[in-house]
Amino acid sequence: MSIKLDPELLPALDILRMAQSGTLLRAERHTPPDGIPAFVTRDGWNELVETHAGNHDAPHMVLLPALEKAVLRIMSHAAEQASSSGEMTPVITLPSDLFPSDPDLVLSFVRDSTHPVACALIGTAAQIENALRGYGTAQDLPN
Repeated sequence: MSIKLDPELLPALDILRMAQSGTLLRAERHTPPDGIPAFVTRDGWNELVETHAGNHDAPHMVLLPALEKAVLRIMSHAAEQASSSGEMTPVITLPSDLFPSDPDLVLSFVRDSTHPVACALIGTAAQIENALRGYGTAQDLPN
């Protein structure tokens, strides 16, 4: 099942700059050709490292394959929800054990303000809010 999103209808963020600064991190090594790039917040990544890979010298080697599987399940759930409701909402909250700090996972669809690309932000409400608060709006981002 797939999700079709019109990037022009989504809130705009400077995803590229947020990723370059480390505020957002890729939640997958490669986006499938028909996929939507997925990102996790820095706070979310740090929580995953602390919870699941704190004793590893290269936590990304442990976490990234597992996170990719989780992203696939999360995106599939969003596609099923959109299919059953007949509409795609830009923010979806669903129960998840991905982040121990909060049983409610937030999947937020946004678009990159510099390229017409839809992206997915994955985290808890607090993690996403913290990432966005740290950067303000796309227009407020440093050059």
